[in-house]
Amino acid sequence: MCCFGARVFALIAITCLSFILHKFYPQIPVVAYYLLLANLLAFVMFALFFKDLLPKFVKPSAIHYFSLIGGVLGGLAATLVFKKFEGNFLKIELILLVFWILLASYIALNFAQVSAFFAGFLN
Repeated sequence: MCCFGARVFALIAITCLSFILHKFYPQIPVVAYYLLLANLLAFVMFALFFKDLLPKFVKPSAIHYFSLIGGVLGGLAATLVFKKFEGNFLKIELILLVFWILLASYIALNFAQVSAFFAGFLN
């Protein structure tokens, strides 16, 4: 499942599903649905990878992709549940967690500038 096309399909699927879920329950923003689904997808993919249920050609970098698209908490949860602390796997997950914390902090602290940029960019 982790060839490039399958990863892109999973990303598009959770994005579309986020908008569909938002139609049914609009009080929750689309981004919240996306992050929830991305973390769920990351947990499932990490679990399959740790149980060796994915094909052997699947590399850890293909699995880290699911953390990079927003599922870092799901990836860390699976790493902790399956106790996979050896090698660089956990280190990469922690680096991705720091990346997401920095990105969220920057957006939260500079929300007006980020909004103005995208407002001007999209016009």
